Amino acid sequence: MTKRKRAGLAAAGGVLLAVLIGVAVCSQRGREEEISASGTVEATEIELGFQVPGRIERVAVREGDRVEAGQELAWLDRRELEARVRSARAQLAAARARLAELEEGFRPEEVEQARANLAAASQRLEDARRSLERSKRLFEGGAISREQLDREETAFAVAEAQYRAAKEQLDLMERGPRIQIIEAQRAAVRQAEATVAQAEAALEGAVIKSPISGVISVQQRHPGEVVAAGVPVLTVIDPDDRWVRIYVRGDQVGRVSLGQEAEIRADAYPDRVYRGRVVYIADEAEFTPRNVQTREDRVRLVYRMKVAVVGDSSYDLKPGLPADVRLVALQRR
Repeated sequence: MTKRKRAGLAAAGGVLLAVLIGVAVCSQRGREEEISASGTVEATEIELGFQVPGRIERVAVREGDRVEAGQELAWLDRRELEARVRSARAQLAAARARLAELEEGFRPEEVEQARANLAAASQRLEDARRSLERSKRLFEGGAISREQLDREETAFAVAEAQYRAAKEQLDLMERGPRIQIIEAQRAAVRQAEATVAQAEAALEGAVIKSPISGVISVQQRHPGEVVAAGVPVLTVIDPDDRWVRIYVRGDQVGRVSLGQEAEIRADAYPDRVYRGRVVYIADEAEFTPRNVQTREDRVRLVYRMKVAVVGDSSYDLKPGLPADVRLVALQRR
């Protein structure tokens, strides 16, 4: 082999060695760019309770049942609440009828009746006056006792009061109700309407409706139990809003961005890989949570992140399940 050939082979070997070293370095860097973290699967959970206190009459779902948004799930004993609604509606109807009567004014026949009542009261008053004057003369002459005179005076006072009442009634009918009376009645109608709305709201609060489409995860109370307002009765989770909460070191957070894709694995399904996406990165660093085992990790500053589960239509990753997350970090150039 000539000297020139040996030099060529040596050069080719050097190039090949440089390529292999470059590939190894790139491979090593590629591995370094991957960010791995562990966490627990979480999901949006909503605890549902009644808005009013009472005794649970019925629960229509069980743990594990799927429910739709707006579906009625549980009811209280509503007999008393329904009675309150009927009473409030009756009071509202009476208030509205009284207002309509005031606004329309009095009918002609009612005015004529008031005039007749005043005429009759006037006649009774005149008769009582004459009887009282006669009794006074008899008393002065000693013909009747003081007790009889007192009775005549009382009868005259009663007749006078009846006359004044009949006259005021006729005056009111002829003038019509005052605007202050009408406004007061309108206020009474508004108050009755508010009472009806309050009673209907209480009746509606005796029913639990699911605010989301999801799955019943926990049933805390059962029919027959008496519960206070707001006490959790059912818990519903949103299976479409699951995520894994992880913590990433401060020197790695710059290589993670919102929307970045991730891979999620769980020990329960070792042969499956689920898609994920970074949906939250904390603005401030914090110390690693205390449940991390090593002291080195406990004192390290990390950033909290949420990796949403986007590729689990079979709902394998259930809340509470431990999971490992691998992020393909942004490549450094």
